[in-house]
Amino acid sequence: MDASNLTDVFQYMQSSADLRHMLMPCSIVQNPTFERPVCVQPDGMLLCQPGPVEPARAWFSARLALEVAALACAAPQDADQNGQKQARTLLAAARVTARAWRLSRFCQTLRPVAPPCTWGDVMAEDAVPSPTQLAACVADVALYVAPALRPAIVDDHALHVWACAVWPGLQPAEWLVMQGGDERLDPARQTGLNRYGCQPFPRYGELAFSSSTASTPTLPAARAIHQASVQLVRHAVDGQEGTACPVQETKAFLASFYHMDGVGRVVLAPSGTDCALAATALMGMVSPHITTILPGVEETGSGVPLATCGRHFACRTARGQDVAKGFPIEGFPQDAEHIALPLRGEGGSRVADEALFAACQQHITRAVQAGRRVLLYVLHVSKTGQLVLPASRVRALCALYPGQVDVLVDACQARLRAEQVRQYVALGWAVMVTGSKFFTGPPFSGALLLPDSWLNRLQQGSLPTGLAAYATRAEWPDMPATRCLPEGMNAGLFLRWSGARAEMAAFAAVPDAQKYARLHQFMVQTKAALVACPFVRLLPSVDLPAPQGAGEWDSLPSIFAFVVLAHGGALDFGQTKHLHRWLLEDLSDRLPAGLSEAEQALAALPCHVGQPVCLTTAQAGAGGLGALRVSASARHVSGTEGAVLAPHHSVARVLDKLGLILRFWPHLVQPATPRGTPVPPAVAACAPGQGRQGISSLALRQS
Repeated sequence: MDASNLTDVFQYMQSSADLRHMLMPCSIVQNPTFERPVCVQPDGMLLCQPGPVEPARAWFSARLALEVAALACAAPQDADQNGQKQARTLLAAARVTARAWRLSRFCQTLRPVAPPCTWGDVMAEDAVPSPTQLAACVADVALYVAPALRPAIVDDHALHVWACAVWPGLQPAEWLVMQGGDERLDPARQTGLNRYGCQPFPRYGELAFSSSTASTPTLPAARAIHQASVQLVRHAVDGQEGTACPVQETKAFLASFYHMDGVGRVVLAPSGTDCALAATALMGMVSPHITTILPGVEETGSGVPLATCGRHFACRTARGQDVAKGFPIEGFPQDAEHIALPLRGEGGSRVADEALFAACQQHITRAVQAGRRVLLYVLHVSKTGQLVLPASRVRALCALYPGQVDVLVDACQARLRAEQVRQYVALGWAVMVTGSKFFTGPPFSGALLLPDSWLNRLQQGSLPTGLAAYATRAEWPDMPATRCLPEGMNAGLFLRWSGARAEMAAFAAVPDAQKYARLHQFMVQTKAALVACPFVRLLPSVDLPAPQGAGEWDSLPSIFAFVVLAHGGALDFGQTKHLHRWLLEDLSDRLPAGLSEAEQALAALPCHVGQPVCLTTAQAGAGGLGALRVSASARHVSGTEGAVLAPHHSVARVLDKLGLILRFWPHLVQPATPRGTPVPPAVAACAPGQGRQGISSLALRQS
C-alpha cells in the first residue's frame, strides 16, 4: 500500500468535487468508539475518525454517511414504532451509494475497483436482492450510524416487499438528473460530459460562458439537485413514491416567477424541443392542417422543425422509448408542414426585419387561403442573441387573419424579464421558457406557458396518443384532454428544475439596478476583449428593442457570437466544433514539450463557450462557417459561482487558450484522431490585416 496515497474521510469530503455539494456539518473525533471511518448522528452531524484510509474507502464511507445523514434530516418527526422506516432509510442510502459507486471515477476505468464492502455489487444490480441479503446490508450500514438511528428489529419479508416496490427509483442524484430527456443528456464514458459539455455536479475551475447552449451546475444548484433527490427517496421511504407533489411545487414556482395566475397554465417539458412538440399537439386539437412559419430557423433548436411537424426529433423519447428519428408520432396531425426562413444570409449577414416580415406575411396568406391553421414561431432571443420579429410586427401579422394565426414565442434563452413573458401570455401567445440557458440550471429544463385560448382546447377531446411516449399527466394541467397521458412523474426533470429554481431565485434576489449594471459591465468588457483580439470577429447584430422603462436588464445584449480567423480565412463549422471541444478539454499532455508553466496552466484550463452555430457561406463549402458564442448568465449577476464575475479577465483567458490551440493545431488534430475520422486541415493563427475569405464584409464589421 502506498502510504502517500492515503487520506482521511474528513479531508476527502472537503476536497472531493463530487461530494462537496452534499456536505453536512462534520468534525473529527480523536478517540472514536465507533467501528467505521464515519458515524452519522441523529441531527445529521458526521463524526469522523482521524486515521488514514485508501481514497476508494474514503469516498465510499463518506458518500454512504452523507446519504444517510440527508435522509435522516429529511425524516418526519413522527415516531417510528417498529424501526421499519429506519431500516428502509439505511437500505435506501446503501442502494443509492452502490449505484453512485458504479458512476464514480473508481469504476469508470479499464480496471474498476470493487466496492469496499460485502454488499456493494448486489445492491447496485437491477434485480432486488433476497430478504437475507437486504437484512445483512442493513446490519452493516447500521455500524455507520449512532445507536438512535439503528432499527431495533428488521422484518426481512416486509423490507423485501417494500424494496420490490421502489427499487428502480432508488438512484443517486447524478444519475437521475441525466434521465427523462433524450440521448443528448447521455455522458461520454471517457469524459463524463454530455453532448453539451456538461456534467451533473460542479466542475470547479471552469470558465463558464456557455449559457447560450447549456451549463454545468454551480454549487448552489448542485445542492438543490441533491436535496430534490433526497426528497424523492424520502417519499419512497415514507411510502409516498410516485407522488406528483414535487412536480406541483415546480409548477407553482414557475407560475409565481412569471406572474401567472395559477399553476394550470404551466406545462413542464424536458427541453425546448419538447415544448414545441407540446405546442404542436395543442395545434392539432383545432385543425388537422397546420403550417408552422419558422423565421430564424437556423438559430433555434435543431429538432424544432421535426417537432412542429409532429415527428420524432431524437432517437429516444423523454420516457425512454427508442424511436425512429424523423418518423411521424402517432395521433399527431399528418398534414403538418413547416416553412423555414433563415435569419442570416451569406457569411452571417443579418436579414432585415422588413424582409422577414414580408416573407412571413406572404406565407401566412398562402396558408390561410389554403384552409390551413398557422403557427407563427417567434424567437426571443435566438442562438446568437437576436430578437426575431418584434411584438409590434407579430401583432400586425396576427391582425391580417384574426383567429387563424397562433403564436408560439420561443423564449428558451430566458433573456427577458418575467413581466415581458406575462405580457406575451396576456396577448394570447404561448411562451416556451427554460431554466437551463440564461439561468444556467442543468440542461433539459423546459416549460410551456399557456394563454386562455390554448387552455380552452384542453377542456374536451384528447391529446395525441403518441405524446404518452414523451410526457406524463403530472406535467400537464389537470384537464379532460390530458387524462389520456400516463401516471407517474419525470424524476430527472424535477431534479433539473430544482437546480434551475435555485439559480432563478438567486437572480431574482438581485436588485434590478444591479442586474443592469453587472450585465452592462459584462457587455462593455466582453466586446472590448473580442474587438481587441486579432483572430476573432464579432458577427453583426441588431440591437434589442428598448423597453418602456429605462435601464431594464433585458435591453442589453448578453450573447456575443464570433468567427475565428486563421490561415487567412475563417474556420468552417467542422473546424469550429474541434475548437469548441478543445477549449473545454485539458490539453496539457497533448501539446509539445517546452511550454512555460503559464502555457501549461492555460492548456489545462477548461473554457466552456456556446456550441458553434453554422453560418451559410459559399466559400466554406457545404458545412458553412462556424460561430462560437460567449454569453453572460444569471450566475454572473447573482454570484452563485462564488463571486460576481470579472468578465474582461476571464474572457481574455478564453481567448488566450483559443490562440494557444490555433498555434498548436497540427499537434492536436493528428496524434489523437481515431482511424477513419476525417482530420481538418492544419491552421495557423491569423495576424491582423491578413485576408479573410469565407465571411462577408458585413459580418466582419464590429457590432
